[in-house]
Amino acid sequence: MKIIAYPFAGGSTYSYARLAREHAHEWITFDPPGHGSNMRYPLLHSIPEMVTALLEPTLRATAGSPYILFGHSMGAYIALAMLDRLVELGASPPQRLVLSGAAAPHRRALQRHAELPHKEFLEWVANMGGISAEVLAEPQLMELFEPILRADIGAAEAYFDGNQRQYDVPVRVLLGLDDRIALADGLAWADCFVNAPEVHCFAGGHFFLFDEVEKVQSLIA
Repeated sequence: MKIIAYPFAGGSTYSYARLAREHAHEWITFDPPGHGSNMRYPLLHSIPEMVTALLEPTLRATAGSPYILFGHSMGAYIALAMLDRLVELGASPPQRLVLSGAAAPHRRALQRHAELPHKEFLEWVANMGGISAEVLAEPQLMELFEPILRADIGAAEAYFDGNQRQYDVPVRVLLGLDDRIALADGLAWADCFVNAPEVHCFAGGHFFLFDEVEKVQSLIA
């Protein structure tokens, strides 16, 4: 089994290293343009653009093997939109779709955190818990990293999809009870599928998955 994983905002192929470690299945995480090994390419500013850029490597990785699509936060939207594209192309569907740490894409209030002034933007990022205080306090690192975060967060916040899918693909939704995402907006993923997804809630904030590694591993595959 392969786990095809899409990173959260600012993430890269190393984003899920802790989840992939000592896991029974093979993890494959892709770098969107402007991230990690693809830093030489321009950043993208929408989820559909990212799906288009990652479609070919996804098709190569999934050919002839059972696989699971997984994404956390922004990655959940990429995983959902990628599933739509794969179904559209007639490709083999995944064994499961796992959506983590994200509000349903039709239930979010419009937010523009990506457009906040520098200081307020970094404060908001720090409160989400995805970047260490040491990195945030290093101006040279943040000069490189801030544009990536702004592009990704802007893409995630602009993503809207109100379709209800009839795919015969089991769906699991993972949510943090102390996340800033409203629980009702996370539970609203049920509106996106004819067959209601399993929902699993964890104690913890937006990055609960790194506090509950073994449990999250078992729910993904």
